[in-house]
Amino acid sequence: MAIGINSYRPPVMGVTHMVSAGHYLGASAGYRILEQGGNAIDAGVASGIVINVTLPHATNFGGVAPIIVYIAESDKVSTISGLGTWPEAASIEHFIENEGGQIPPGIKRCIVPSAPDAWLTALEKFGTMTFEEVITPALELAENG
Repeated sequence: MAIGINSYRPPVMGVTHMVSAGHYLGASAGYRILEQGGNAIDAGVASGIVINVTLPHATNFGGVAPIIVYIAESDKVSTISGLGTWPEAASIEHFIENEGGQIPPGIKRCIVPSAPDAWLTALEKFGTMTFEEVITPALELAENG
């Protein structure tokens, strides 16, 4: 928190961990996971899911979630694409022939959802908690506000 600078977001403060997210409830969820013994991946997944609940106008479960992980012990970087693919029939030729060269509004402009797969892959490869554990903060917010 910057001293003397007003913010529309409430500060979330801690002394043992740090989480940054696009909404303070996302940061709080990540911090909660760290307090429960989770690692950075667990916290990141929890924060990402909460962001889908708190900022539905900016993101959703049908979106993307590219993930970059740095493993300090091995000094290696690993990536999880987290990017959906277009349906096979969504070729350039299809849009030229059937849509006048335009991508029409609606389902035809959507990719295959990939965020849930990226989160599950991250937890499986690098996490220490279960999906049930990391989704709990988002479920509580969705159910209770």
